[in-house]
Amino acid sequence: MVKDKNFLQDYIKVWDDGAIKDAPFITLGLEAVLTDYYGNLLDAPPPFEVKPGETILDLGCGWGRVLKPVRAITENAVGIDISQQMLIAAHKHLQHHNLPTPLVRGDGTVLPFKDCSFDTVYSLLVLQHLSKENGEKVIKEIHRILKPGGTAYIRVPSRFAPENLLMAFLQRISIHIFRYKDPIKMRFYRIGEIDTICKPLFSTVEITAHEFRPPWNFHTPWTWHYIIIPQRFHKRLRVLSDKVEKRANSKSPWLKHFAVTLMIKVVK
Repeated sequence: MVKDKNFLQDYIKVWDDGAIKDAPFITLGLEAVLTDYYGNLLDAPPPFEVKPGETILDLGCGWGRVLKPVRAITENAVGIDISQQMLIAAHKHLQHHNLPTPLVRGDGTVLPFKDCSFDTVYSLLVLQHLSKENGEKVIKEIHRILKPGGTAYIRVPSRFAPENLLMAFLQRISIHIFRYKDPIKMRFYRIGEIDTICKPLFSTVEITAHEFRPPWNFHTPWTWHYIIIPQRFHKRLRVLSDKVEKRANSKSPWLKHFAVTLMIKVVK
């Protein structure tokens, strides 16, 4: 649990306010806007296999973007989020598509579920907003609630991507020099760090790399909407990114370190 209650309330408020103002943007950022590069992620299939009938948990479900297509495949899906406003948005989104789904408000470091409850758990870009200590607690909780042989998918930002290095540098300046208060400050993960946390817990740990692109912008509260790369280059960058991604996950695993995001697939 987060010990600093004032910090916790500030953290929750960011997501509550974001859910009211623009839920897709607060959860996806520029990926919700740059459809010429990313495609329409607002109606994309889940980035992992889902089987009919399996029990599955969306940890950090937000407004239900991924939970909706998951729920369309299996009736036994559940969403959990720390933000009440995000859960309200998720409820409306799922009801609109006639997919009623249990939604729970809760903390990922102390999940309100029994041991061995789920076949699959996924958490996409949630750990990036938690301290490393709490991130490890979430992973241990995922292990606890998975059934034996169950699978989890955890997406985190990679430490050495050019975009993430720039973001970490600017974040350090804004927090330590300008004293900007950022309750959802980003944390980045190294592959070795992931292995250290996950390998003692799970029987199988697989890490794939995704997105190889230069920085879109300077990632500050004041420049977030300003894109540095002209639109005419976006489609070519997408082709190049896909080629590097394919190579990183096959012939040249050393390239994984420079991906924007890492998908961790673990089996209990």
